[in-house]
Amino acid sequence: MTRLAPARPVAALVVLAAAAVLVLGGGLLAGSAGWGGIGDATILWQVRAPRVAAGFATGALLAVAGALLQGLTRNPLSDPHVIGVSGGASVGAMLWLMLGSEGGAAVGAMLGAALAAGLLLLLSWRVTGRSQPLAAASAPGGESSATVLLLGVMIGAAAAAVVSVLLTLAPEGRLRGMVFWLLGDLNGVVAWQPAFLALVATLALAWPWSRELDLMARGEAWAATLGVPVARRRRQVLLAAAVATGAAVATAGAVGFVGLGGAFVVVADAVARSAFAPLQLPVGVLSAAVGVPVFVALLLRRGRR
Repeated sequence: MTRLAPARPVAALVVLAAAAVLVLGGGLLAGSAGWGGIGDATILWQVRAPRVAAGFATGALLAVAGALLQGLTRNPLSDPHVIGVSGGASVGAMLWLMLGSEGGAAVGAMLGAALAAGLLLLLSWRVTGRSQPLAAASAPGGESSATVLLLGVMIGAAAAAVVSVLLTLAPEGRLRGMVFWLLGDLNGVVAWQPAFLALVATLALAWPWSRELDLMARGEAWAATLGVPVARRRRQVLLAAAVATGAAVATAGAVGFVGLGGAFVVVADAVARSAFAPLQLPVGVLSAAVGVPVFVALLLRRGRR
């Protein structure tokens, strides 16, 4: 029998910490005038630092949500953007923005994400059969896995239609800001603390179930035989993913495909700010430019198995 190499969590944490420092440092050096020195301390602490912190928290939130959803569905293509949770969050947040309540956008985004996640769970349950777990038969090419993705795409399409209606009805004075926010934008973000609080809350929700989630990732029916309350954990995972996605969308807008590849929002935002300086691109454009090829590559690799 082949023995797996022992895990080295300390070394992994050191590498991750060093990478985080490099990413944060690079984000602080990126500006609307291109790459360069920090310059004025006021710009550093009041403009760049909050933006980098918000981007880092947003990336972490979407990465955690993506990992939870991938484990729940046993599908590496699951992502808050792909399965419609991000779209639901966008609807909730933009409704508040259209009404002129920027402070309520976070609550609206979380409620919209929770509604989309609950709808996905309900429809998957009805389509695949009430007795069949959500992740059952979701090995590569499995029917349930494809059902979840297709339902997610449909939920995302419905959310996009609602967003189009909201944009049509929105007052002209708020329209430009709503469009830029919809593309995913960290420009002008100063309140990064709520995103970090949401990250801590999500981890606090999910961490106690980590062993049970590992068992569920190997098969919900198998996990149930070992005493895991599968239905309850499934609802709790969706709640945690909805909280993380809602907070991320409320902070940075609809940044897509981050859940497929980890927290690279800071890098994408740094490139978006400096690559075409003084013009700033929405960070969602860069994340999609990376995420779409990754999604297609994963799909093609699954198809060859």
